[in-house]
Amino acid sequence: MPPSLIRSAAAYFERAVVIRVYGSTEVPVTTIGAPNDPDRAADTDGRPGFAAVKISAADDASTSGGEILVRGPQMLVGYAHPEDEVDSFDADGYFRTGDLGRWVDGQYLVVTGRAKDIIIRKGENISPKEIEDILIGHPDIAEIAIVGLPDESSGERACAVIVPAAASAPDVASVRDFLLSHGVAKFKVPEQVVIWDALPKNDAGKVLKHRIRAALMKADR
Repeated sequence: MPPSLIRSAAAYFERAVVIRVYGSTEVPVTTIGAPNDPDRAADTDGRPGFAAVKISAADDASTSGGEILVRGPQMLVGYAHPEDEVDSFDADGYFRTGDLGRWVDGQYLVVTGRAKDIIIRKGENISPKEIEDILIGHPDIAEIAIVGLPDESSGERACAVIVPAAASAPDVASVRDFLLSHGVAKFKVPEQVVIWDALPKNDAGKVLKHRIRAALMKADR
């Protein structure tokens, strides 16, 4: 959930405390929020509550952080099929979420994206979620998903799939200028923009990036 949506909701519901928290089917209620967290409500995903949370070691140069590992009394016991448990837990029994994150002020968790979605361009890691959370504030963008596509010269290129908010759809230059005005490094700027009428989603409203990637790769052939 982008920070801009949290801020908009907090402004609209004047007497409500609007926060972001993090969890999954395997480990629900991983983090919690409190009424005294408003300064961090929009930009972080809460603090560990019923679960112990740790982040695996990561390259210090990476802004994406490391993998989020979780353990707690509400954690799943295991999977029905043993093969599904391969690499799902570390040696200490922590569940490997597949999500990336980092700490803010040593106690607030920020989820930076999915490990499998990270784009590696010329050796630099790009977190699609970081860029999506900024671009959703672009006045001409209603929805956005950024995926990595194979590229002969750079390894991968970042493609922004956009559902425009109005008749005027943003182009690469508009996206670049908006991101640079928000202090985003040049190497993180998508070099391709594709306009779609809608993004594919599952029943829970989650964007299906594997379908987006497959459609774009098919179009490249």
